[in-house]
Amino acid sequence: MPTFNRAYIITTAIQSVLAQTDPDWELIVVDDGSSDNSRQLVNGIDDPRIRYIFQQNSGAAKARNHGVQQANGHWIAYLDSDNELLPHYLAVMHKHISERPGTVFALPRTHRILEQYHNGKLLQSIPDKIDIITDSITIHDIFMRTFHADTNGLMHHRTVYDEGILWDPTIPVMEDWELLLSIGTKHPDGFLFVNEVLCTYYQRFGGDGVRSKSTYLDNIKAFQQIYEKHKDDPLMQGQTWYAPTLKRWQQRQRDYEAGKLPPYSHFYFQQTHMATHGRH
Repeated sequence: MPTFNRAYIITTAIQSVLAQTDPDWELIVVDDGSSDNSRQLVNGIDDPRIRYIFQQNSGAAKARNHGVQQANGHWIAYLDSDNELLPHYLAVMHKHISERPGTVFALPRTHRILEQYHNGKLLQSIPDKIDIITDSITIHDIFMRTFHADTNGLMHHRTVYDEGILWDPTIPVMEDWELLLSIGTKHPDGFLFVNEVLCTYYQRFGGDGVRSKSTYLDNIKAFQQIYEKHKDDPLMQGQTWYAPTLKRWQQRQRDYEAGKLPPYSHFYFQQTHMATHGRH
């Protein structure tokens, strides 16, 4: 669990780990240079399974790599400090993994909620649309972008890190997708999709998260970097998403510069933004 100045909210995330029906876990909280009372708060939780590590501010990707390096378990799972696991997350994931020998990495379904904040106040909350998903989701779907994965709930075997597959700190956003592509290229037959909602992901805009502060240009840069890094991967062959996706985001950037679109932090809440601020 990477965190940065999240003392006001991290307790909820930690409690969702404490509430797991499977008690066999350790929680490594990597504090990425917080200046609030995160250290005291985390260290004040009386449970020997929780470990607190401090690092100089280096970003969430390096914090995750730091945490994995310190982990004792054979399986690594991720939870951002503003999100929540459902109580049966670990039990369900372990059950499915044990029933499928050869699994190297696994993803459950995630319930995503889009939230818009202004000066710390929640203005709007939009539950994400429910995708029609079947058990047949494969790693190829992730390469083809027909299924969008997320950090929260991702689980992989420790050998992934030992093989040198790390979170890439140079990618501004979508670094979780890039990690999955890296693992999938190395272990194309090791992917498991668990078709059950096992965590809640709050994608907050106008708050303190990386995605909240990202821009249209960040998205363009990420798509370019990720594609260049993986364009020759076998599972990427036959893709048709890159050119139209890049074109669409570049047009959004031009529209933003022309005053036709609000900042990216308001992109999913345009009706509210226009009603509040008027057209640019």
